[in-house]
Amino acid sequence: MNNIYITGFMGSGKSTIARILAKATGRTCVDMDDEIQRKLDMPIAKAFETYGEQDFRVRETELLKSLATQGNLVVATGGGTPVSETNRTLMKQSGTIILLDASPEAIAGRIGNKDDSRPNWISIDHATQLLLKRAQAYKDCNIVVKADEPPQDIINNILQKLCDPQPFWAEIDDHTIPVIPSFTPQITLAKSLDARTKTQGKAYSAIVFITDDNVAELHLKRFWDALPHAASIVIKPGEDSKTLRQAETVFEQLLALGIGRDALIIAIGGGMVTDFAAFVAATYKRGIDFILVSTTLLGCVDAVIGGKTAVNLNHYKNQVGLFALPTEIYLDLTALRTLSAEKISEGLVEAYKTGLACDEILENTILENLDRLMKNDIEKIADVAINSAQAKAKVVNQDFHETGLRKILNLGHTYGHAMETWCQEKTSHGRCVGVGMIVAVNIARQRKLIDPQKASEIIETTRKILGNVPMDFPSAEQALQLMKADKKNTEGKISFILPKGNREFTIAQDIQLEELKNAINIL
Repeated sequence: MNNIYITGFMGSGKSTIARILAKATGRTCVDMDDEIQRKLDMPIAKAFETYGEQDFRVRETELLKSLATQGNLVVATGGGTPVSETNRTLMKQSGTIILLDASPEAIAGRIGNKDDSRPNWISIDHATQLLLKRAQAYKDCNIVVKADEPPQDIINNILQKLCDPQPFWAEIDDHTIPVIPSFTPQITLAKSLDARTKTQGKAYSAIVFITDDNVAELHLKRFWDALPHAASIVIKPGEDSKTLRQAETVFEQLLALGIGRDALIIAIGGGMVTDFAAFVAATYKRGIDFILVSTTLLGCVDAVIGGKTAVNLNHYKNQVGLFALPTEIYLDLTALRTLSAEKISEGLVEAYKTGLACDEILENTILENLDRLMKNDIEKIADVAINSAQAKAKVVNQDFHETGLRKILNLGHTYGHAMETWCQEKTSHGRCVGVGMIVAVNIARQRKLIDPQKASEIIETTRKILGNVPMDFPSAEQALQLMKADKKNTEGKISFILPKGNREFTIAQDIQLEELKNAINIL
């Protein structure tokens, strides 16, 4: 079983945390006290008074036995549940025990001097003695989290320990870049900068956050709390900001702030922000250090891994740019919890593409867990984000400048970029790539390059990820015209990545109008 049991003293926040954690992990929340009250049709305090505590504890164990046979639950236990060794054994055998460790003072602040609904709460002195008596039983758990913080901070700390995301190193173009997935990236980032200062004996002269309005509202405070002396530049969200004109505006803002070459830019956002801010950092004063913090699944699995920086030109994607490497990359797993289902699907499309291109385990992970991923199960989403980033990093390490192997990651991008330009970015990059994948697979099927059953699996999986959101598509004639400006073309020829199955691909430069029409017709 994969249950999660939330334990702790009365007033530690078990019920609140269990509800939030259940939603974040796609589990069902069960509050044991609520269940017993419902069955007895009376409050807990009345049950203690009527039947006695011993009878209540027997009922508690019987309920726990039932819950332990189920799965995918987050259980808010009673304050006294873990005192019984039998109960602790049941919980250990069927899941993970998480202790919310709250101080008596914090508990008293939440409960007050007297709470008639809690039979064991008499006074803070009595509660302190009871807490000390239960301390050893509480410590018999898997994870301990301080519970004196706001609920969302507690949840992030739980997820950090529960998922235990491990950093890895991307070997790119003879550089080693740490990639740090974390539910508390702002803390890790601040510690990393402190360590750098101690090692080099000198701090950055200034730190500047570059982000957009949406990300600033949701996440910038976390990073400011960790790095309070940083300046910030906030741009409007969307591809319309990813231009040379916007870059010039930001250059002027950096000059006005007195930012020199010994400063640091930290990009916080999705792919648009990280692409744009990396371009600014790589070109301002001929290049200054920058760190990328990805706050979207699409960004984590694609944009921040690879060293590409770019801006758009006349609505054509990424026409002006260069290769440049950050000093560190952070995958902000906490930010992924704030994404809509549509934003999750955009990232899943890119991750699925990466699995098809170069990582069978990643592909199978997505196929086996697709329902949980589509329900925003943060544990599974974090796994996909990390594994996809690792898979892409391996490819980029072998072909940084995209002269060979790395081209396989462009599956779906040829028609996808044409669609993105045609609809003037009103349909997101991830969704356009998903449509482009279906088109590419259809062409491969027409050419008998791929097993029909595998082609159908890819198309149906991609459609399921994309959902039933209405989209407009450019016709074959319109798409071919737009594809002529694609930066991936060679010798003036349009390049299509066509899958053959089993991580094998071919690059086709002879796509005919009729077969493109046929591929689009089934969309």
